[in-house]
Amino acid sequence: MMKNCLVLSQRNIKEMLREPLSLVFCLGFPLVMLLLMQLIFTNMEFVPENFEIANYAAGICVFGYTFICLFVAMQISSDKNTSFIKRINISPISKFTYYGSFFLSALPMALIQTVLFFLIALIFKFPFGINLLLSIIYLLPSAFFYICIGILIGCICKNEKQTGPITSIFISLTGIFGGVFMPVSAFSGGFATFINLLPFGHSVLIASEIHSVGAKCIYPHILYLLFYTLLLIATVAIIEKVGSKKK
Repeated sequence: MMKNCLVLSQRNIKEMLREPLSLVFCLGFPLVMLLLMQLIFTNMEFVPENFEIANYAAGICVFGYTFICLFVAMQISSDKNTSFIKRINISPISKFTYYGSFFLSALPMALIQTVLFFLIALIFKFPFGINLLLSIIYLLPSAFFYICIGILIGCICKNEKQTGPITSIFISLTGIFGGVFMPVSAFSGGFATFINLLPFGHSVLIASEIHSVGAKCIYPHILYLLFYTLLLIATVAIIEKVGSKKK
């Protein structure tokens, strides 16, 4: 099964390279966004604490994962209109292996994006030290989560045209409730409790709090991300099981 998964992931990477514009946008947009925002902030007399590079970097990096989510969703949904998925359906390859291949092919892209992102962040005086490495490591669960969202969207969409509107919902939720464009601490009362139950804020806080809280900032955010990631995987499995019975 692992061998088939690796072969399929290589195929997915080749498909990515055939669409360089989408790949450049997916990797480059968050980097350009970071550059523009920091150029704006350097010309401001007062920069809000949540927009300081040490706090803001993780949010923009996670925002970049939402575009990887879109890319994965488009790849899976576009396969449904080709003969490739028909060959998969009649082959001994399981759907778990098929979807797992997208996870393996997207993860290196997320890792490359994260490393490039923090290298650029260093130019804008992101603190250099062990916390830099921890930030990259701590963001990996967030990357897992958004890749799984992309797999789920690709699973439920019939073609790539449907993926855009659905993925844009998650992009917006991440931007608003993830603390990318406004601090999560700005919410209060019952609404703050509701936001805390969602995974988006935790996907950013798992790394953004590292300079104030230290290495222990991974908890409890890792538990939320693990729960929602497993929930996404279970949902895909249920959808595929129900779909196979209808056939």
